[in-house]
Amino acid sequence: MSLIGCIDILADTCISGWAADDADREQPVQVDVIVNSLLVATVPCENFREDLLAAGIGDGRKAFRFDPSAHLKPGRNQLEVRYAGTDLIVSKGRGHWVRRRDGRISEREAELLAALETYYEFEPDVHVCGIGDGASDLQRVLLAAGVPFLRVTRLEMPLDPAVMRLAEKADVAVCWARPKPAVESVRFMLDNTNTSGLMALGFTDTPEAPREIRQVFAACGIPAVRFESMAAMPGQSRLFAFADSHCAEATQAVPVLAHIHVPKCAGTSVRVLLERHFGPRHLPLYVNDTYFVYGSEALRSYILQNPEIRGFSSHHVRTFPHWLAGREILYVTFLRDPIQQFVSYMTHVKKLYSGITSKSLLEAVPPAAPQLTLREFARWLLTQDRDIPFRENHNVNFFTRHSSAASLDRLEAAKAVLDRFFFVGITERMEESINKLRALAQAAGLDFPPDPAPLENTSSDYRDDLSWIHPGDEVGSLLLRSVEQDRQLYDWAVARFNE
Repeated sequence: MSLIGCIDILADTCISGWAADDADREQPVQVDVIVNSLLVATVPCENFREDLLAAGIGDGRKAFRFDPSAHLKPGRNQLEVRYAGTDLIVSKGRGHWVRRRDGRISEREAELLAALETYYEFEPDVHVCGIGDGASDLQRVLLAAGVPFLRVTRLEMPLDPAVMRLAEKADVAVCWARPKPAVESVRFMLDNTNTSGLMALGFTDTPEAPREIRQVFAACGIPAVRFESMAAMPGQSRLFAFADSHCAEATQAVPVLAHIHVPKCAGTSVRVLLERHFGPRHLPLYVNDTYFVYGSEALRSYILQNPEIRGFSSHHVRTFPHWLAGREILYVTFLRDPIQQFVSYMTHVKKLYSGITSKSLLEAVPPAAPQLTLREFARWLLTQDRDIPFRENHNVNFFTRHSSAASLDRLEAAKAVLDRFFFVGITERMEESINKLRALAQAAGLDFPPDPAPLENTSSDYRDDLSWIHPGDEVGSLLLRSVEQDRQLYDWAVARFNE
């Protein structure tokens, strides 16, 4: 028996790949899925894939797919895929996945824990050292979240290496609230952290911070630094630098092109363009739930699974960290005239209603949607007393509800979010937008598709009379009022695009 295979996806809701016996490609093969050292499933490799048939891998029925989500716990999970009945790991079949921990902790505390557990596996004998303002809460957070550890040592700022030294070196050292990177702080943490340990230092997030941090760590003999953007408070960001306390070889991490797919803004065309060019190096992160939102820990895990990843597309990313998985994230989106976007939402639902399987989407549209005129469809949406998509300023809410403080002016907050994006295109000027984005990407040294965006996902045949969209019509006036801030955001984006 000569076993061959490869894992394509190793994620929280999907493990997929293929396996075969190279000596007898007609022989059935199975794989064992191991989660946290426990065998949770033995899966037959019998699904058909055209590419396997083309490659001469038997009859092409050598693929498999398994959902491990029911077996994952909060925190760090070890995943393995082995050829069934052996200790042999299938190629690319070993990794870990971090799930955000529950408990009586804040979102910001959970976010930091998820990043720490990404880069370090906590055990019951771990010594943790907290330095600075957040150190006093560190033990409480670890206990509330159920993270295993032995003890926590707390140190106050400023550090004085001449008189301050840990009696026993820490395995994990976390330092908060440093406005600027300093050689003294890094050297102190390096001297007081075990060689197999992890250091995490938080700094004020500025455009110059990554370069300054790299210089300071390099001066201390640490060439490899991984950056993670964390929320200091809603609407604000802190940049954390994660490094192993032992020296590691520096690598140049290519930025990730993050296509934030606002619904009904021709994003499917952009996604298809990127998928055709990048193939498996582009992730389509979509789920069958209108209200689902990816956490930063999930995005980080996806990106870390495959260093070759060049980008992703998603409806479901609503927070926008500048650094994730040690890579710079370049956000791209497209905005559309809000009236046309609203109408497109309705025609899309009318066209595809019989095939919609998302319960949350079906609950967000009228039960008789295919039979309604667009005016009556709009009346239903605009007179609901609950939060449903497109009922009110969909785009402004899309970019601010999860990324900005509730007390902020939503329109100004949306502008502030988009002003930090790598590129904001205009759907009605798609060809021009793609050309501009391509030029920006090439200027930044990034690979980008040379082809135009294809025309995808049209439902214009389902339009009817739109003459009611004016201030004098009862429903038309409701619609115009419901997109007032979206209109201002769109006009701002057009002016920004023209510049």
